[in-house]
Amino acid sequence: MPKKGKKGGKKGKKKGGKKKAKGPANAEDIIKRLLKCYERNCANTDSRMCPRIAAGLRGCMENNAILAQFILESVEIDKEGALPVLIEPFLAALRQERYTFIRDLYVWKYPMSYENTATLALLLEKPFYPIKYLEVMDCLLDAHRVERLSRSFQIAENLTKISLDYNEFGDDGCEKFCNGLVNNTTMLSVSLCYCDLGVKSGTILGKMISTTAVRELFIDGNNLECEGAMELIKLCVEQAEMEALLRAEEAKKKLEEEEATKTAVSIDADSYDEFAKENKLRYTPESGGEQSGKASDMEASTDKKKKKKGKKKKKKKEPPPPPRIGPWIHKLHIADNAIDNLAYGEKFAPVICMRLFKKLLMHSDCVEELDLEDNWIGDLAGREILEALEHRKEEKMGGVKIRTTHKLSTDVFNSIVKLGSGLKKKKKKGKKKKKK
Repeated sequence: MPKKGKKGGKKGKKKGGKKKAKGPANAEDIIKRLLKCYERNCANTDSRMCPRIAAGLRGCMENNAILAQFILESVEIDKEGALPVLIEPFLAALRQERYTFIRDLYVWKYPMSYENTATLALLLEKPFYPIKYLEVMDCLLDAHRVERLSRSFQIAENLTKISLDYNEFGDDGCEKFCNGLVNNTTMLSVSLCYCDLGVKSGTILGKMISTTAVRELFIDGNNLECEGAMELIKLCVEQAEMEALLRAEEAKKKLEEEEATKTAVSIDADSYDEFAKENKLRYTPESGGEQSGKASDMEASTDKKKKKKGKKKKKKKEPPPPPRIGPWIHKLHIADNAIDNLAYGEKFAPVICMRLFKKLLMHSDCVEELDLEDNWIGDLAGREILEALEHRKEEKMGGVKIRTTHKLSTDVFNSIVKLGSGLKKKKKKGKKKKKK
């Protein structure tokens, strides 16, 4: 029987599991102190420890490992007099013990007050807590609390991904969230699924994408409609078209240079042949003379060049460049956003909208994923997406993973699936149905 853990050892951890990382030699002592501090804080506040966090810390103590991923969620109180799980004792324990090994923080289904949000924001603002991913899901965040959290984005240089799914703060909250990202150069991924965003949020998010380094946007389950979706990608399309023109000009210039080089090489080869023939006529073995002219010199120089060739030095790997700031989108998930023709007077709105998405797909060389599922775009709009995928294939551009509604004609749907396959449905814990 093969040993457990060897096969697929590099696979990513499941969300909700214990994410352990290699730490210092005294990892057991560090975890033990954090656990005792958390337990003491809970006793002082008449609360109980989060079962997930307690189990994760005890597991790390046994294995002498460091816990980098923390998941805090509320627990239902079944019995009378049972203590609740509170977030304040846990955050206080992190600060009291100065636990600097935290990387990912998940808060699930916890009713966050303004004070809780402020405490969390203060933790993010401390540079020695390198939290890279923050997920606050279904925690009753409103626009006022989102504004306080977003203020920390100006200081939290380590934070690169954030998810506020299932908090219905609406367009007002979206605007305050994006205001916090002004001049931010580190945030790369934003998820605002099922947050009750409307048409107005399309313009707000489009401006945010164009002025920050954010390149992944997940906004499934909102109500942007066709107008909001177009406003969202409008600046990205303009940038993609401009870059496509520049690439075409560079390709044309490169082709002209290659043709000019080929012509020059052929002329040099002809002149060298004529020069060599003249030297052969001057040289005779009886005279004992050397081959005159520059032909012998040229041959000798080529021999010297061959001898000089040695081992090439290995180049050091350069660090990756900083993320680009501007209207570039790599992943866009906009499923279930009422992009359809059901509204009065919007019969051809999906077609017009998908024509803009077609331009994005045809000209952008950085788009990787596009999710349009649960939007009744229709066959005409579906064909626009299909033509864009066929164009990318002909031009040998990078592939794009696409999901679209199954309510299309069989040939259009199958062709889109064939050309844009690979995008799997994003699973969410405790998914809610969108209000109609």
